[in-house]
Amino acid sequence: MLVQTLVISVILSMIAVMVMKWVLARYVLAARNYRASESASHSQWAAAEQLSRWNFNAYPNSAFIPSSGFTDIEGARVQFTRSGSQVNITVEQD
Repeated sequence: MLVQTLVISVILSMIAVMVMKWVLARYVLAARNYRASESASHSQWAAAEQLSRWNFNAYPNSAFIPSSGFTDIEGARVQFTRSGSQVNITVEQD
């Protein structure tokens, strides 16, 4: 009788350990997924904020970019050169 009780208790404890390992693995995967998506959204927010700070609002699309020459935008000297459909932008910051 005691041996049977011991075997049953060992089997139940092994099942409990397997269930806890499964729950912990699911938690770790969910936490990694959350951290990865949070990191990606933060980096996209930072990139969007940086792009908005560059303030090229005077040229909303490539049709309004001058063919060549220099333009002063908020303390930066910006040079636009166009060759075909490609536009090269050079920025010199004071």
